[in-house]
Amino acid sequence: MRSNTGRAHPPSPSATDLLSSGADLPERLGPGTVVSLLVVATLTALCYPLLSVGLAHAPPLQFAALRAGIAGLALLVLAAALRRPFPRERRVWLLVALSGLSSTAIGFSGMFGAAGLIAPGIATVVAGTQPIMAALLALAMFGQPFGKWQIIGMSVALAGIATMTLEDIAAGGTTAVAGSALVIAATFGTAFGNAVTKRFAADADPFAAAALQLLSGAVPLAVLAYLAEPWTPGVLEPGFLMIVAVLAIGGTAITQTLWIGVLGHCRLNTANAFTFLAPLLGVAISVVFLGERLVPLGAFGMALTVGGIVLAARPG
Repeated sequence: MRSNTGRAHPPSPSATDLLSSGADLPERLGPGTVVSLLVVATLTALCYPLLSVGLAHAPPLQFAALRAGIAGLALLVLAAALRRPFPRERRVWLLVALSGLSSTAIGFSGMFGAAGLIAPGIATVVAGTQPIMAALLALAMFGQPFGKWQIIGMSVALAGIATMTLEDIAAGGTTAVAGSALVIAATFGTAFGNAVTKRFAADADPFAAAALQLLSGAVPLAVLAYLAEPWTPGVLEPGFLMIVAVLAIGGTAITQTLWIGVLGHCRLNTANAFTFLAPLLGVAISVVFLGERLVPLGAFGMALTVGGIVLAARPG
């Protein structure tokens, strides 16, 4: 007769359990959180010129796979050296993998692949809908409230980004349907990945989770690059490898670790509003360091964007 005194095995988590477990923590937008979000936005803005230079030397999927892979491996080594705890629950492992497939694999492949197919201004505005899309996904999947000020603030910030890039949009460029579709796919992938990241951020170490998340996306990116693109010797050139290293460490490893750390105690809608700062800072960097001229319409767009972020950060 079989004994019933043994340790019971917990049931396997269902898809609903994965997406709904874990209550949201109270929002805490202290000075440290604001600094982390500003660092994320600044490093993201600094990536823009390096992306343009790098894509002139390597195909998009190879570039994206190298960026995600190097960032993930660097964080994995750092997490092991610092003896940071890796996830123990299967739910967390699955959520980390899901967010990596969505935000890293889909997000990176879409944005890198759209380069050259669509005008940068249009891509920026479409990608700027990511915080709004993520907020709607969070509402649909997790019931996370989408407050009045978040709606108003994100709408104002998106209008500011559109105003800043109006000249580029009017210029048109190549508005291929494929480019637009890739940007939309990348935006949805990033939005869904951010919504999933919010679900495990409070239960995982940021270093370990970011490493696993990036590597989960780097593997399918590498497979896609192998299947879809011919080998490019230029990816082994020292100059290109330096660009990849800077993007991987500064623009990916650091930003992703900080982002997961912030989402552990901050509402997704509030944190996401700060991502509107990236294109604004990109314009500011171009004006200050590259000598580009800031037209009145651009200045007005920057003011709108800042105002929208301030509104979105308000409680309620």
